[in-house]
Amino acid sequence: MKAIRIHGPRDARYEEIPEPKPGPDDVLVKVKAVAICGTDVELFEGTMFYITSGMTKYPFIPGHEWSGEVVETGANVTAFRPGDAVVGECSIGCRKCKRCLKGSYNLCVNRRETGLLGQPGGMAELISYPQHFLHKVEGLSFEQAAFIEPTGIAVNPARKTRITPADRVAVIGPGPIGLFAVQVARAYGARQIILVGDSDFRLQAGLELGADAVVDFRKGDVGERVRDLTNGEMVDAVIEAVGRKSVWPTIASVVAPGARVAMTGLFAGEICDVNFDPLVVQEISVQGSLGAPGMWPECISLHQRGLIRTDRIITHRLALADFAEAIEISRSRREGVIKVLLTP
Repeated sequence: MKAIRIHGPRDARYEEIPEPKPGPDDVLVKVKAVAICGTDVELFEGTMFYITSGMTKYPFIPGHEWSGEVVETGANVTAFRPGDAVVGECSIGCRKCKRCLKGSYNLCVNRRETGLLGQPGGMAELISYPQHFLHKVEGLSFEQAAFIEPTGIAVNPARKTRITPADRVAVIGPGPIGLFAVQVARAYGARQIILVGDSDFRLQAGLELGADAVVDFRKGDVGERVRDLTNGEMVDAVIEAVGRKSVWPTIASVVAPGARVAMTGLFAGEICDVNFDPLVVQEISVQGSLGAPGMWPECISLHQRGLIRTDRIITHRLALADFAEAIEISRSRREGVIKVLLTP
């Protein structure tokens, strides 16, 4: 079969490799759609933390936002059959350690992560996947189903910040995760949603997807603008989705006392300068947010109920063989890109 394999920094090859052989607890899936994530750009460039720390070894097949159709099942598999439309989780826990048994399999020290760590990703014609981390996606197109994973990356911080209809919410970063976070906050009934960023077309997309207001940090003081928009109350919850070290002053400038902050971005090794005094004095809670453990049924349901849209987020469609071009489009943000979708 054909697959994309990354052999080193900026060395991705579309090449012929053996087809995967599913084990007794695995499902063989024909990949129908796979999306480029900002993490894939970092993997291609060799700057992603898993590579710089030595956790991920070359060569590997990327692609953790994917969907497909079951073509074969292992001897122990009863929940899936050929023809089922499915998506696979990113985090694959050992299912035995204390973290897995508590449901935090995204923190399992022996975990695999699709397209990142020990589990070949979806940028291939076929993928073999463990049944316990696979989900059916009835009623969704393969294109839409490929975005269950990034929806989960937005659902997790929404849960961690405990968004309710009483809350004003700021989403920092109008990239794909930020745009999904806007929609999740709206689905959770947030009182007011403010999207902060520096891209005109992405901020416009945010307004179309449910943001009440947008703030372009190139055009003035973000804190003062948020103060005006909230009648001086500031925001109760912040979802960070940008992965830039300059984000900390922005967060500190918009939070209300007692606010909750969830960090989803990866900073490619950049060290942030943080003034903790405002965080301490105002009792701001800050949490990291990784993956979406146990949240995939909810994410699928949000899509099935029409509460999450992907049509405004998919801006480019290419063949899997055009991976290098897709990476460049995503990296350079050219041509009004938000999300590039590949078809094997």
